[in-house]
Parts: sequence; structure tokens; C-alpha cells
Amino acid sequence: MARSSFEIIGSFVSAINSHNLTTIRSLMTDDHVFTDARGTKFFGADRMVENWRQFFNAYPQYWISIDTSLAYGDRVGLFGEAGGKWRVDGTIIPGSWKVSAGWLAEIEDGKVRSWTVCCDTTWTTPPNQRKAALLQHLAIVEV
Repeated sequence: MARSSFEIIGSFVSAINSHNLTTIRSLMTDDHVFTDARGTKFFGADRMVENWRQFFNAYPQYWISIDTSLAYGDRVGLFGEAGGKWRVDGTIIPGSWKVSAGWLAEIEDGKVRSWTVCCDTTWTTPPNQRKAALLQHLAIVEV
């Protein structure tokens, strides 16, 4: 019996939460498309495995929590939160981040064909670097 879109996405989210790159790869189509919260698209499952590896390194203890999910055909919308920590210069710094988020997944032949993330991205900058980034931005705007 074919797995439902919800079951496939549940497995995908579980693999992300456990940082299991082998399972993440097995659940993506070869031509997988990932769209990040800034609208940048990344193409290909093998490339995304390396991107996930780098992401998990930069944001240790990354997790996704889904509160609501809706399916329409092969599309699944997910709503909840994501969070984790920051790694700076090889060191996991104190504190953690959490953000409300939404995801849109498209399923094809029992695998995740596309994964789109929608969330605020200010969490990507560790707290001790935000002031410097803001001052740099203001200097650029004033020029």
C-alpha cells in the first residue's frame, strides 16, 4: 500500500530532526528542489544532502515542530516552529533560537520533490553579531 503524503512528510521531518542525512536523501527525489526562506532555490538531492550537512553544523540541535498540517493532493502545508543553536568559529554559543515557520512540500512517487521554507530569517545571525550587522547595514543605507 502506498504511503500517504502525511506519512512521507512525517518521515522527512523526523529525519531532519534526527539529522539523519541518509534518510533525508532517501526521501528526496533526485531532482529535489529546496527553496529557502529568502527565496533562493537549490537543485538536486545530492546537493541538498551537503547543504543539510552544513546547515546542521552551523545550527546544531536544529529541530522542527509541526502544529498543523494540511494536504491538497500531493502538496502538504505544514505550520509550526523551528529552532536550534548557533555555532560560531567552531564553538556552540550559549542560547538558542526559535521561529514560527511554515513549509510547503510537494510529493512525487512517494518522495519529497520540493521543500519550501517560509519564516523570518533574523535568527540566522547569532545575538552577539546582530549589533555589528545592524550597524553595518545602517552604514550601507546612509551612503
